[in-house]
Amino acid sequence: MSTYASKRVLFLFTGGTIAGNVAESNVSENVKSKPDDFQSVIDHAVATIKKNWGIEIIPTFLEVFNLDSSQILPENWSILAEKIQEAYDEFDAFIILHGTNTMGYTAAALSFAFENINKPVILTGSQVPLGYLGSDASTNVINALRVAVWGYHPIKGVMAVFGSKIITGTRVKKGTDFDYDPFSAFQTGALGEIGRFIRIKESVLERHNAYLSKSKPLAIQSRVLSVKKEFDTKNIASLTEFPGMSPDIFKTLVEQNNIKAFILRAFGAGDASLHLLPGFEYLKEKQIPIVVTSQAPSGVASFQVNESGKVLKDRNLAIPAFDMSMESMVTKLGWLLAQNLSYEQIKSKMLEDLHGEINIENELI
Repeated sequence: MSTYASKRVLFLFTGGTIAGNVAESNVSENVKSKPDDFQSVIDHAVATIKKNWGIEIIPTFLEVFNLDSSQILPENWSILAEKIQEAYDEFDAFIILHGTNTMGYTAAALSFAFENINKPVILTGSQVPLGYLGSDASTNVINALRVAVWGYHPIKGVMAVFGSKIITGTRVKKGTDFDYDPFSAFQTGALGEIGRFIRIKESVLERHNAYLSKSKPLAIQSRVLSVKKEFDTKNIASLTEFPGMSPDIFKTLVEQNNIKAFILRAFGAGDASLHLLPGFEYLKEKQIPIVVTSQAPSGVASFQVNESGKVLKDRNLAIPAFDMSMESMVTKLGWLLAQNLSYEQIKSKMLEDLHGEINIENELI
């Protein structure tokens, strides 16, 4: 009699395009999907994995909420983290069915929430809803399942599996709303690729996994799982600099809207105009952190290239984002604010590489 290793997998349903949360159209189907509809999607894959890999998958489907992902709020990240924490001892892997618009934010948020998780948390979704002609839903869900139970490499932590890409949670970046392969690993290499075969980049995976035991041992059970699942993004203002922008905007937002932190998309390599210096000085005086990134799609805000950036660095007026994505910047800053850390602690933590979200390199000039 054959014996099989069993893997219990919890599918967390959150809505999104994959569930049919799209605008109605006269030229395509209007199909809404429920969590149970995905059981038939994975049936053949479950049987094939059992036959070929010797793994018996025991799936469970749970509807957490059903939202267009543009409506996702930090409270939803907290709920997801809580559901995974509650089910941690019962399941071997977690797959989150999620909309594409804010998948990068949710992936980053959960990466910070779970400090020492020892199991895979995989986000996936689709560009075309399940049940529509041309849907990529089945392929993405099955590929997420393949990675979740993959036994040839130690797969753990938060990541996205979408199209042909396997991407660490803090680097998930959506680049198009049309292609079947819309996500890329922002400013770095993907964990791997998936098609007929799974190709894992071992050095990238080793780095991804190393963060999970950086400060605490890996959590074998929920009682030692370190979870910090609160986020305060409502008190963050994200601004894009333009020529002639008034420095008074910072003071106005602080005094009239109780803003507690800023993200500024500046020019060049984080080269905010010197005309904005009074605003930066005001924020420093009020102990309000400001993270400065680049408007260039592949730019690195280092404060080391041009005079404007160097002034911010020399006067200690802002936090350089280096190569952090907007998704990681927002969720990390909101996560730190929710912990009621001091101004100096936030500045220090934003420049600490916690889960592969930032790569700090000093320019040799």
